[in-house]
Amino acid sequence: MVQQTLANRMEHVVRTYIQACNDADAEAITACFCADAVHYMPVNDRGLESWRGAVTIGTRSKTLVKASGRNWTVDQQLTDAGRHATILEWTAFNGARDRLVRGVDWFDFDPQTLLIKTVRSFVATMSNPEDVRVEQQNFDYAGRGYPTL
Repeated sequence: MVQQTLANRMEHVVRTYIQACNDADAEAITACFCADAVHYMPVNDRGLESWRGAVTIGTRSKTLVKASGRNWTVDQQLTDAGRHATILEWTAFNGARDRLVRGVDWFDFDPQTLLIKTVRSFVATMSNPEDVRVEQQNFDYAGRGYPTL
């Protein structure tokens, strides 16, 4: 029962974080993280480097969402309470909702506070700005109930 409670709490923090990102709420984003947290970014063509510190993560997330109109869905979560870790499968839409990217984030939590210590983001494939869909090839997203264009 204790493990399930821990899992529920960690999943709630991730869902709160995603909603705060979608709302471009820097303070709410910051509140989900340990002060010295790190958000590791995938190698990409935009030159984004890892973000260090809860305030930086909150501020940069807000800036990214305001500039791009991006928003995310929580497609699936898998939590290992014993490891204080959650994996989130997500879909990100741009502001016009004419392009999507799929990915996975790996969250590690501080065992005492259950705040996020690290996030490691992975995208389905390298993104070409002209691609309309960036996702796993030949995977039936619509058939499995995922959001799609």
